[in-house]
Amino acid sequence: MNYFSALKFKVLLIALIFSFNGLLAQKSPIKFGDIPTSDLEAKVYPIDSSASAVILCDYATLTYAYYSSGLKTMFTHHRRIKILKKSGYDWATFETITRGNQESIAGIKGATYRLVGGKVQVDKLEKSAIFENKSDKNFTSHKFTLPNVQEGSVVEFTYQIQSNYDTEIPTWRFQHSIPTLWSEYLVNAPNFYVFRLHTQGYEPFAISKQEQSSIMLEGSSYPSTEYHLAVKDIPAIKEEPYTSTLEDFVAKIQFEIAAYVPPNGMSKNFSLSWENLDAALLGYDSFGKLAKPDGAVKDIVPFLKKTDADTLAHLNKVLDYVQKAVLWNGEASMYGSNTHKKVLESKLGNSADLNLLLVAILKELKYEAQPMILSTRNHGMVNESQVLEKRFNYVVAGVLMPNHQWLLLDATEPMCKAGSLPFRCLNQKGRIVAEGTGEWIEVTPKEKYTSAQSVQVNIKNNGDAEIKGDLLFQGYAAMAMRKVYQKEGDKALREYLKKEYPNLQLKSFKVTGQSKFEESFAISVDAEVLEAVNILGDRMYIKPSFGLIDTENPFHNKDRKYPVNFGYLQDDLSTIMINLPEGFVVEELPKSVKAVTPDKMVNYTYQIFANGNQIAFMNKLFVKKPYFYAEEYHDLRQVFDLIEQRNLQQVVLKKK
Repeated sequence: MNYFSALKFKVLLIALIFSFNGLLAQKSPIKFGDIPTSDLEAKVYPIDSSASAVILCDYATLTYAYYSSGLKTMFTHHRRIKILKKSGYDWATFETITRGNQESIAGIKGATYRLVGGKVQVDKLEKSAIFENKSDKNFTSHKFTLPNVQEGSVVEFTYQIQSNYDTEIPTWRFQHSIPTLWSEYLVNAPNFYVFRLHTQGYEPFAISKQEQSSIMLEGSSYPSTEYHLAVKDIPAIKEEPYTSTLEDFVAKIQFEIAAYVPPNGMSKNFSLSWENLDAALLGYDSFGKLAKPDGAVKDIVPFLKKTDADTLAHLNKVLDYVQKAVLWNGEASMYGSNTHKKVLESKLGNSADLNLLLVAILKELKYEAQPMILSTRNHGMVNESQVLEKRFNYVVAGVLMPNHQWLLLDATEPMCKAGSLPFRCLNQKGRIVAEGTGEWIEVTPKEKYTSAQSVQVNIKNNGDAEIKGDLLFQGYAAMAMRKVYQKEGDKALREYLKKEYPNLQLKSFKVTGQSKFEESFAISVDAEVLEAVNILGDRMYIKPSFGLIDTENPFHNKDRKYPVNFGYLQDDLSTIMINLPEGFVVEELPKSVKAVTPDKMVNYTYQIFANGNQIAFMNKLFVKKPYFYAEEYHDLRQVFDLIEQRNLQQVVLKKK
């Protein structure tokens, strides 16, 4: 079965039936130190000539063993890499982590191989080059760099980790940022442990087997299940525009403990329901306790009582209070770090400190408020079929409004209003955590990312252009601009304008709408563009956008395997009125065009016409949904291709 044919997290509950077929009977695809000459001679990876290195083989096994201290897992990893370019040297460095005194590492061995005068030179990893660093009592880093690496070298290493966490099988990642020729994972687990397998990615399995086997523990043979998985010729996973995190799409497999079924004894089910997780979170001092009003909250509330019927205005007042009372320290967390009293006294806290305080205040004010947990964009998407607390890393406040819709609030960003979450939180869905009434909701922004431009352009006879007009920002665009302006005022904004509109020579600008409660953030500009038009003989050639519109297609690749995630809806509107120089008339105009995707969720209009000594140019783009599946990519890319091509077209003027 091809588990990677589409990006769907699949849950496989393996039925366990007894037979014999040992893990050790499987042959490793590579032998340490046995390097084919062809691997040493290779200069380039034909399928991807840009690759700086290639993983020739990535092989790991996991089995169980019983010691006097109890049952342990034995994870063995062997990796071999071809270094093709200097930019691939980092792949000769490897780091792994062990946890406290519950895990230990042994058997670290490594070497670098290269051809020197037609002979293989071997540089072995010395023990003195293996470094351990205990960041705290819970984690130890083990790091080494293989010696004398050069372009053309082959490097390899192997090690073994012994772990007391016998219900945990390490996740295996088949795909990396460089190509992999062969990746294989072999696991032999006793049948008294039942695991669910969660697979992710788009690359098909070369081997996908679950077979009944046996395992020796305490001198006795126990029925086991052998999981054998391999993928070949795996392309490098590369950054694409408008992607939340590549970790959502990389090919990998995860094992989740589902049950303990001893031969003679009481079975235990490890599977949780979402209701179980809700109850667990509400029982934590760092979560549920902080979502309830306490003395510190009750001292605040008298100053925040509702004084009129405008619920949204009151919610914004409460939100604004928390935003000003406590500064976010930049740490994203689902768990509070301290009591409300200490957070308010220190005026500093992580995201959960602020947002759980907000929930508690709203509850004391008699709103139906609950915490909502989510996973930020850089942390990855949440899968509703996997009840895993670790998949979440953030909490915001939710208020159930009279229309039975949840209004979401976040106190970390001073420019956020009620109903608008920071961009990092726009990751499709979240879960309202409430006792017995928890539910999933779509994290759909109430506001769009709207930018509009309305400018007048006067073209001079020498080819320069004077530009006057307004740049208008609303919704998430206004939030971003206010954040820039909040830092250093006009100075920061001037730097921003120089970066975004490099052709503009600013003479002056004026800002209005600095408050987040105003609808728009606006910049009135007075500027010029030097050599704005090309003059050839008695003709002028003009690109009517004058560098004011971002016309480059961000989607360079012909194909794409994973979705496009804009995060929010977008409106981008530009109106440019061009006044012709004295003595010139329009000879040629580009054609006006319209484009729309089959589902009508992306709409583009390019409209241009002449009227006397003026040219009116309008460029409009509407993106009406934030998320596009890979199957929709080609249609989306075609529209952005048209935007780029159309804005390369020129207006031709000629002298009368």
